[in-house]
Order: sequence, then structure tokens, then C-alpha cells
Amino acid sequence: MYVGDLINALDLILHLGRIGEIYNIGTNFEITNLDLAKMLLQHFNIIEKEQYKYLEFVQDRPFNDHRYSVDYTKLKELGWKPKISWEDGIKKTSKLK
Repeated sequence: MYVGDLINALDLILHLGRIGEIYNIGTNFEITNLDLAKMLLQHFNIIEKEQYKYLEFVQDRPFNDHRYSVDYTKLKELGWKPKISWEDGIKKTSKLK
């Protein structure tokens, strides 16, 4: 999630949320750790055949979760939705120096 979307969600909760309620902040965007790593390497111009130089595969933990997701229905009911896609957020973030 792009940081600007997170800030907008927090601002909305601060102004419209009900005291004592819990508001999860999330999106419907899902990506595997490996796909995320590959996308980031591509973003930084690491060609595909050289990506494995930068990746280290380790054994999964015995209790490894396969998916992390939150129900952010209450936040959507306040009128929030992310405005910046993951891809655009990565581009915007990498331009900040």
C-alpha cells in the first residue's frame, strides 16, 4: 500500500471513525514474497537472468503463514479506498530521494 493511501485512511478514521472501534487498513492487492522480490529487482533494472544473484531461498518456518489479509470493510464503509496502485506507488516512492 502506498504511504499516501495509508495517511488518507488514518485521517478518515480520525475524523469519521467511532471511538472504541477498530478499523483495519488494507487493500485487495495480494502478491507472493517471491513475486514482490522479482518486481522490485526489475524496477531497479536487474535483468531476469541475474535476479537469482540477489535472492536467497531459505526453508519455511514450521508455522509459516501462506497469506496475510485483513478485513477492512469498516474503513470502506467510511468511504475509503486506495487511490494509488502498488505499481504506481513503487514508482512514486523510488523518485523520492
